[in-house]
Amino acid sequence: MNADSKTQSLDRGREAVKTALINAACEMLAESGPNAMSVRNVANRAGVNHGQVHHYFGGKEGLIEAATARLAREHYNNARARAEGRAVPEPLTLREDSQYLQAIVRLVLDGKLNVAAQEIDSGQSIPVEARRALMSDYPNGEVPVEAKARFAFLVAMELGWAALEPFIMRLADVNEKEQSAVRDHARVLARQFALNVPDQTNTES
Repeated sequence: MNADSKTQSLDRGREAVKTALINAACEMLAESGPNAMSVRNVANRAGVNHGQVHHYFGGKEGLIEAATARLAREHYNNARARAEGRAVPEPLTLREDSQYLQAIVRLVLDGKLNVAAQEIDSGQSIPVEARRALMSDYPNGEVPVEAKARFAFLVAMELGWAALEPFIMRLADVNEKEQSAVRDHARVLARQFALNVPDQTNTES
């Protein structure tokens, strides 16, 4: 084996270890959250020595950031595909990216808000793109607080529905045959709510 072949083999080995660790971290973030995840148990799941976490990611926090970034990229690509060219994806489809959703929820609940929100500054964020599209008509980027509240409510609805749909259906007394129709009606309501953005009229006296 020549020097180039050895280098390529080592590179493939490094990438395989890093991929295994990120895969394991993604699973564990979704299952139990970052606080319950340790360097040793994520390495055990990946089938590698725990020293590799420090070697490739500088420790647990670096691995968590890398795993979250990977989940965010996958969600972005999936959501863009589902959107089929539209600026705002179809409502109530976040549940299709369940690992991403569960990881984000657990990161926030475990106090890792900055990690959960890193996609906002990454340039690849579905909610940011949707926000810009829905609020693009405001001059000079001066978005009224009412519009921001409406968008925040839409995001809360999307996250809540994705995380708790079975419970929501049970609470609303929706049987299995009715679920698809209820979901379709909820999507219509979400679209109507998104389009009904308040104007900039100042209502203060």
